[in-house]
Amino acid sequence: MKQAVKVGIIGDYDPKKTSHPPTNDAIRHATARLSLKVDVTWIPTLSLLTADALQKLEQYDCLWASAGSPYRSAEGALKGIRRARELGRPFIGT
Repeated sequence: MKQAVKVGIIGDYDPKKTSHPPTNDAIRHATARLSLKVDVTWIPTLSLLTADALQKLEQYDCLWASAGSPYRSAEGALKGIRRARELGRPFIGT
């Protein structure tokens, strides 16, 4: 099997939000069907406010802005989204 695809989900994971666990499930189902390995990391929006946070987004192959707002930091979410576009990473917002 190939190297894992690294997916960064910009959002504040909460298992009680109806959209968050199904997001993980959808990624797992899609990658199983395509025989891909995936490494999913939820990236808290407050963590994107630090000076070096946006550089950490470079490690991901694609980025996803999660459903289930409000985010703890709308500013952090927007910074993450902007950085995904600057890096030219595949990006989806739900």
